[in-house]
Amino acid sequence: MGFLELAWKRNSVRNFKTDSIPAEKIMRLLDAARAAPSGGNCQPWQFFVIGDAALKQKIHDQSCKQDFILDAPVFIVVCVDYPRTTARYADRGRDLYCLQDTAAAVQNILLCAVDEGLACCWCGAFDEKALAEILELKSDLRPVALIPVGYAVSQPAKRSRRPVEEITTFIGFEDGIVPKK
Repeated sequence: MGFLELAWKRNSVRNFKTDSIPAEKIMRLLDAARAAPSGGNCQPWQFFVIGDAALKQKIHDQSCKQDFILDAPVFIVVCVDYPRTTARYADRGRDLYCLQDTAAAVQNILLCAVDEGLACCWCGAFDEKALAEILELKSDLRPVALIPVGYAVSQPAKRSRRPVEEITTFIGFEDGIVPKK
């Protein structure tokens, strides 16, 4: 499928079959993540792939008890590794670039999942400190996203999106570039 079709097909899925995911598919998700752009090519991400049921339960308990995540056979926790950007960009690397970079990696995972016939949801509702303790993260790692991954029981209805004209300001175009209706 073409890129726009892939982008529009992506949904936040909150219902998963418990079917296991082949290791090759998980590796392709991680490969897509590491293909993401990053400021200065610092690649300030660290991924934790979790299949252990007891650990998933602990994560669930610190994730606003979003019950749907427990059905997913795999969790990917995406963390920022601060020293990778602060060494080069100081405060701006720590406060902005590393978050932009990991967001790009998460989006690549989400899009790759669609391409692989998988489903996932980008979750940000969790207790960062508790999650860091559960994963025994070193102090310079910060969890920024939790992605439950699996096969969808069903696809949710596509949510509407604002039109381009409503969310975009064109500057330096005589008549704009959006066709008149």
